[in-house]
Amino acid sequence: MTGRRKKGATRPPEQFLDLVDVLGYVEQVIARGVPGAVWVRAEIASLTDRRHLYLDLVQLDGGAEVAKCRATVWARERFALEGKFRRVTGGGGLTAGLKVLLFCTAEFHAQYGFSLNVLDVAPEFTVGDAALRLDALRETLVREGVYGLNRTLPAPTDFARVAVISPEGAAGLGDFRREVDALEAAGVLDLVYLEATFQGAAAADSLTAAIAEARAAHEDEPLDALVVIRGGGAVTDLAWLNDLAVARALATFPAPVITGLGHARDDTLPDEVAHTRTDTPSKAAALIVRTVAAAAAQAQEDARRIRAHGREALVNAEAGSRWALDRVLGSARRQADTARLNTDALMRQALGLTPERTLARGYVLVRDEAGRPVTRAAGVGPGERLTLEFADGTVAVQERGQPAVATPSQPPPQGGRSRH
Repeated sequence: MTGRRKKGATRPPEQFLDLVDVLGYVEQVIARGVPGAVWVRAEIASLTDRRHLYLDLVQLDGGAEVAKCRATVWARERFALEGKFRRVTGGGGLTAGLKVLLFCTAEFHAQYGFSLNVLDVAPEFTVGDAALRLDALRETLVREGVYGLNRTLPAPTDFARVAVISPEGAAGLGDFRREVDALEAAGVLDLVYLEATFQGAAAADSLTAAIAEARAAHEDEPLDALVVIRGGGAVTDLAWLNDLAVARALATFPAPVITGLGHARDDTLPDEVAHTRTDTPSKAAALIVRTVAAAAAQAQEDARRIRAHGREALVNAEAGSRWALDRVLGSARRQADTARLNTDALMRQALGLTPERTLARGYVLVRDEAGRPVTRAAGVGPGERLTLEFADGTVAVQERGQPAVATPSQPPPQGGRSRH
């Protein structure tokens, strides 16, 4: 038998479509199926700003991505659209991670593929979604029994060691430090500064890690408080702080948590679970300063009472025996000496409240003609001559602006610098 004959070469189909024709049909189908603009709900996965805004939109279901496409905000619509969004959200623009409701036209291009052209935005949806998410997180913490846990801790009556979490180089951190640096310089307050990201997709992990560092610092040496601060921002910016892991870590922190986040109008989940909420970083610092000063004042009052009791004991002892007198006298002296040393140490530490340091910070001491301090305007009579004591000298003045001869004096013995 002869071998099989080779099969003949297959001829290509005589009828076919070019790619551009197929995609043209797809374009027509989409145009007929979605004839106008529609509202589209999605999450911004990423955003690129190149005069136009290029968005990658996704839809998630249980954390899994079930849909994805590109969208564009053209420059001609961008200004009005972003302005509208910022007015409602308090200043925040479109950014990755936000859930949005966009008014779009569906378009298909043979070269660039499918995309959505964004014509408008409903910022109320984004704000409302953030509020709904906050409610859900709050309910979870309540079910777990940790929502109000940190608030059950006793309020600090003094501060000696405090951890502070803030964004790196933030203006709010500068405001905080202007208030408390004097305490740290005086050795009254030990501050442990920790940095974290407060905005964006990395915020939750960064904040959780910083809180863990603060907890480790507390285990090494107990903290009187953990302070969490950042400056003001838009609703959408602060919404990054509403994270379950972050809130749980703060609610269960072993020391009182003090927050100074944003402004008085702002409300975040960390504020709700904290022991004490203040409106701004500056107010958080002011709380610490007031508490330290009050503790020093209380120590001074305690010392005064000890001295009074000591004097009373001395008087009562005079009627007793010489032996009893010597014993009581020695005890009273020891108590008085100890109280004096403790009081002096505390008052030196509390904000550097010596007259020289106070004057060096820009304050002025007013004295009358007899050299007595004047603390109230009502105590100054018409035409009375006064002396203003600055850090670098004194100046004589007369009430109601009547001219007087200035008599600069030598700087105080401590040699503080002049302020100009």
